[in-house]
Amino acid sequence: MKRSIWIFGLTASALLASLSAPAPAQNVECCSYQVRHNFRICLPNCQFSSVDWTWRTQASAWNPLTTNTNNGTQTYNIPSSDTKCANVVVGQDCAFATACARFQVDPIPGTPCIRGFHEAFGRACVRCRRYGAQAVSASAITINCGSVNSAGTITWQPHLQDTIQGGCGVQMVDPVTLQLVNPRTGERREDRLFELRSRGPLSWEGQDVDGDGWFDAARIKYCCLPDIIDGGIAVSIGGESLRSQGGQLEIEVQRGIVTRASKSGVFDGVQLPNVGDPMPAEIEVPAEFDLSFEAPQGWQLAALQIGGGGESGGTPPPPGDVDGNGCVDDADLLQVLFAFGGQGGEADVNGDGIVDDADLLIVLFNFGAGC
Repeated sequence: MKRSIWIFGLTASALLASLSAPAPAQNVECCSYQVRHNFRICLPNCQFSSVDWTWRTQASAWNPLTTNTNNGTQTYNIPSSDTKCANVVVGQDCAFATACARFQVDPIPGTPCIRGFHEAFGRACVRCRRYGAQAVSASAITINCGSVNSAGTITWQPHLQDTIQGGCGVQMVDPVTLQLVNPRTGERREDRLFELRSRGPLSWEGQDVDGDGWFDAARIKYCCLPDIIDGGIAVSIGGESLRSQGGQLEIEVQRGIVTRASKSGVFDGVQLPNVGDPMPAEIEVPAEFDLSFEAPQGWQLAALQIGGGGESGGTPPPPGDVDGNGCVDDADLLQVLFAFGGQGGEADVNGDGIVDDADLLIVLFNFGAGC
């Protein structure tokens, strides 16, 4: 009997040691993204005095899951610039993430125009087993007209870059939206002039050849993980208010082979591969777009919103997923039970410094999540 108890105790001790042992370090693997646009905006009847900037940044890392945010909206005079970030580190640098948003806007002297850029960028890094990280950010500038305005021009240059080329769940979006108002009824609605979306191993990258901050060329790039990562890119230029040429472009790729390729309007000159062909490493595309517009009859421009965002890294585990495998199961329950009464560690699910009833309840209430 004593021998059986001794063997059970030895087995339990070994299991506890294996569950609580620190994950060995490995090379740092990072996923980064950058969503940026350059713009020139001319609204002849709009008094440019200020802009509203909205930023959303979220950095997450686990185990245990820790999330920090930096969100807000603020009015800025013209000229202005600012940067906001959220950061997180867990497990003594086993996982860390940074998510940021940035903008700059300046007047163009002697004209009813402004110029500048907006940017959302982030980085999520992991260096130990059972750990993960995610970065998410978005940036939007809203230009409120100080007087009635119905027409204007926007020169738009997008840039969506994924430094890992699709290996980290990167998704990016970049829209331009008019906010219209009917002065007779007070009704409001949106009219989207431009939208660019990218996911997986395809990115839209502008090149600033002469270093003046303005893109001189642009390419769709495809790289690095064609055999395991599917992806796509889609651009839509249109809207009821658009008076310049519109168009659409769409590419879908599966395991390195083009499954969809279509174009129209302003993209007619782009040389796309045929469906069934291997996806080329680069495709030349326009570096800038003319988004001249005039509000439909009976409507006025109340505001213009430009912005975008992206994300990279893994998907945060469900609450109670102690071992970080994406599933709350028996292994997580055992890890909390064996560490019960201890201080900190992976079994400290709520991160309050002690493994207690609160952590056990989190596992029990979420049991089966993600499985």
